[in-house]
This record gives sequence, structure tokens and C-alpha cells, in this order.
Amino acid sequence: MSRTATQIVTRAATAAVFATALLFGGAGAALAQSADQVKADFARAVYKNSAAKVHNERPQPLLRAVVVLRVKLNEQNQWQAEVFRDNPQQPEMTQEALASVASLPAPTGLSPKAAELLRNEGVVEAWLFQTDGRFALKTLAKPQRGA
Repeated sequence: MSRTATQIVTRAATAAVFATALLFGGAGAALAQSADQVKADFARAVYKNSAAKVHNERPQPLLRAVVVLRVKLNEQNQWQAEVFRDNPQQPEMTQEALASVASLPAPTGLSPKAAELLRNEGVVEAWLFQTDGRFALKTLAKPQRGA
């Protein structure tokens, strides 16, 4: 690879790392632009903020609960979650998913496009709960194990 190509690749990789860090918790202007990037950055922020409650394994075949939330930013830059799907027999799992959103710090350095997306449409994310109560988010979860 030529020196110029190596510099371009290095700069692109560095920008990607900074975009993730900046979108949810860093200073400066975030580079994340697409809806998929914003959703993945949101999921990483939940993972970072709820590390003790998250697992990084393949989800078990029969999940304890699946909770789906639409998460938006309000005008005060605070996270708000709306329940799309829950398990009425497992209300504590819905509360756990909502708590993982409520405890997120306000994002800093959002690009105008990311801020607009999060305020208008938000992101829809599924919390996949294991029997032990730990969760993975669908956006970042490994493939589910077979039955």
C-alpha cells in the first residue's frame, strides 16, 4: 500500500473511533451520520453504561424476555423511552430496559443530522434478556444459539 493510501486508511480508522466516542459521551463534533451508525452508537452507550447487566455471549435459544423500546432525545437533551413490546409476565425486564435508558448520560457532540434523527425518529432497539436477567441489544448481539 502506498504511503498516501496508508495515511487515508489511518485517518478514516481514527475518525471512526472518535465518532463512536464523541456521539455518546465525548467532546467535539460527532461524525456519525447514518441511522444505522446512530443506532449502533446508542447501543454501545447502553453497553458501556450498563456493563454489569450486559452479556457478550450468543443469546440463549429461549429468551427470558424481549423488550422493544423506541428511544428519543427530548428538547432538554434527556433520553425518553416508549415501550413498543414487553412481556406482561416479566414486568421487571421492561423496567430494567427502561432503567438502562434512563441512566444514560446526555449525549454530547452530536452532529446536527444525528441530533435531528434522535429527536424526531429516535431509535428502535430490542433488549434480549437471558434467564439470569443479563441482556444484549439486538443491534450488537451475536447470533442466537439454536434450540
